[in-house]
Amino acid sequence: MRPAWDFLVVGAGPAGSWIAERFAKRGADVLLFDPKAPWEKPCGGGLTAAALRHTPELLELEDESTEIEELLVVAPGGASVVIPLRKPYRVVSRLTLSGWGLERAQAAGVRLLRRAVRSAHFDHACWQVTDSSGVAHRGRWLVCADGATSPLRRQLAPDLRPELAPTRVMYPSSGAPPGRAVFLFLPAAKGYLWDFPRPGHHSTGIGVAPGTFAKGDLDGAVLQYSLAEGGDNGSAAAPRGAVIATSAWKSGRFSDLAGSNYVILGDAAGLANPATGEGIDYAFRSATLAADVFHEATGFKGFPRAARKTFAAEMRRARLVRRWLYRPGFADWLITRSRHSPRAALLLMSLSDAINEHGSLVSAFARALFAGPPDLQTAQTVCQCPDGVEGVAPAEELDVAAITGRSALH
Repeated sequence: MRPAWDFLVVGAGPAGSWIAERFAKRGADVLLFDPKAPWEKPCGGGLTAAALRHTPELLELEDESTEIEELLVVAPGGASVVIPLRKPYRVVSRLTLSGWGLERAQAAGVRLLRRAVRSAHFDHACWQVTDSSGVAHRGRWLVCADGATSPLRRQLAPDLRPELAPTRVMYPSSGAPPGRAVFLFLPAAKGYLWDFPRPGHHSTGIGVAPGTFAKGDLDGAVLQYSLAEGGDNGSAAAPRGAVIATSAWKSGRFSDLAGSNYVILGDAAGLANPATGEGIDYAFRSATLAADVFHEATGFKGFPRAARKTFAAEMRRARLVRRWLYRPGFADWLITRSRHSPRAALLLMSLSDAINEHGSLVSAFARALFAGPPDLQTAQTVCQCPDGVEGVAPAEELDVAAITGRSALH
């Protein structure tokens, strides 16, 4: 039986919608499965400088996102400092991002089927996918982009097991001022609490390494932070949860990410930064890369090699950053020193810029050691105020100090 579709794409998040659009624009028949898109995924929604560089189409969301120009970084012991970013990043609601990607895909000719996928198997030179209503759909190629806990990944690549890091997120109406994001490092966990301003509300959340804290502790930390920042919790629903599938794979290799007639992308592939949890850039890049590989060889067989070449060094750097960033005492030392030492402040700035821009750690350290007058002048400005630029108020003790250490008020 001849397949009715060229591509069956499972998941209408950033990776799924983006690759579906790429194929449809080349004249392919694409069926996209997702039972709930567009939806608000509980996460920060940060579009890093790297994401905006790699996928410039994201700048179409400029009016529906918030620009972040500086970071308020808070150490586990409570020391805080405000540092400027060399290149700003943007924050967008995941509902807005999902709707934007889906609209582009459908405009390109992609058909959306609002159903989940129950199973998939390859038979007689094509894939047969059964949806949640029991209806079978046949296609020549299969794209798995159904998220961090992907059921389809378990069928296609049972040996691939990404580390699943928990997050808890809420959306209060108040928090950090416009243009500033907060990163509060935790004293007893590999993770941090964030506060990202968005148009009309904030994304406030906490992400930690697996097994670090129970859900109730994480929820308590997010709620306490929100109350300390503005005392307005009435507009925010109860914290919601999600997991981030990082490339700190428990098992698996790049070779698990594709075969000649299927590919696994984005969160489903575990392509998220293991230090920061950032996944949006990797979702778009993996989709673009898979489309390019396919069109070069009419198949996905070359994707694992291309993905290794593209992402492996970045992920190794991210794992190294995580090892040091969450090392006991390191964040306290660096942030405290940054309030008094221009060179330490420049190191913190350089590391933040490297993370935001996906730059080299070697270049970041070289910048901190051999910086010219402009960088040193900026670092000196950071140090002039004991608590950061423009007289940032001292950090305030939270009731959940054992979890979050301290929160910083703007």
